Amino acid sequence: MNVLKMAKDVLLHPLDFFYDIQFEGRAKYRLAAVMIALTIASRLLSLIITGFSYETVEPYEISVIIEATWIVVPWLTWAVSNWGVSTIIDGEGKFKDVLVSSSFVLTPYIVLAVPIALLTNLLSLQEQSIYTALNWFVFLWVVYLLLAQVKIIHDFEVGKTLWITCLTIIGMLVVWFIALLIYGLISQAVDFVIAIIKEINYRT
Repeated sequence: MNVLKMAKDVLLHPLDFFYDIQFEGRAKYRLAAVMIALTIASRLLSLIITGFSYETVEPYEISVIIEATWIVVPWLTWAVSNWGVSTIIDGEGKFKDVLVSSSFVLTPYIVLAVPIALLTNLLSLQEQSIYTALNWFVFLWVVYLLLAQVKIIHDFEVGKTLWITCLTIIGMLVVWFIALLIYGLISQAVDFVIAIIKEINYRT
């Protein structure tokens, strides 16, 4: 399967992978959809099979929508913010390339989340440092791939890559703030309209 080969490439040869994905026809939206679906599935499965001592949420409390939102929203806002910031500062990457390659950055999590969750069934709380170290290993691997993606996709130097990454994170925060602000205004407007309708009905 093409997506499996690409996932293997991003783990073993990330720089070559991010360079090659820019060629016409390699970056496809369906590939990004598959990778994000696998990320969500890995997240849900890891929550379900995590050992009792390490559980952060009961299995019956797990919400597919909430867990999916925690993955999809940061991924989309990262892609939009990174493409927008990089375009202003002479980045060469296309939005499609940024969006698709950003989904493959999550490959280490997809591969290791479930095995780490299974391991918690064998670890005691006194061995929590092993669990923490493994999670940090996955996190740092994802961060490395993210930085490699920005550098290769946009053809930046290392210093500029770090600078653009910081600006991208700031851009994400701005997008989230504006989204929450709009949500709050719409919510208040809806409540106001409902209150008026109730008042009219009461008086009539």
